[in-house]
Amino acid sequence: MPNRALRLPTRALVQVRAPMGLFDATLGNVSANGARLLGVPDRMLRIGDFVAILCVGHQHPAEVRWHFDDTCGLMFEEPLSEYQIEVILGSRVLY
Repeated sequence: MPNRALRLPTRALVQVRAPMGLFDATLGNVSANGARLLGVPDRMLRIGDFVAILCVGHQHPAEVRWHFDDTCGLMFEEPLSEYQIEVILGSRVLY
């Protein structure tokens, strides 16, 4: 397993539960350890905030690691499984 997780591009629509309230945003990319969040409203997030990303009926707790304009970087509290990433990407699991 590589040390650095591959960042996979996506445009998954998510809801963010943040200390300042709920808002809709888009994931720009996702990896097992984190994601880039796009479309963050002004003053809704700060570095160090803990948030919950709600996507496809699942909640993924994360910490805001960086923030610039309407974009921020998140680090998940627990790494996502391959299956969770596939669900977010809208991939089909082939059996």
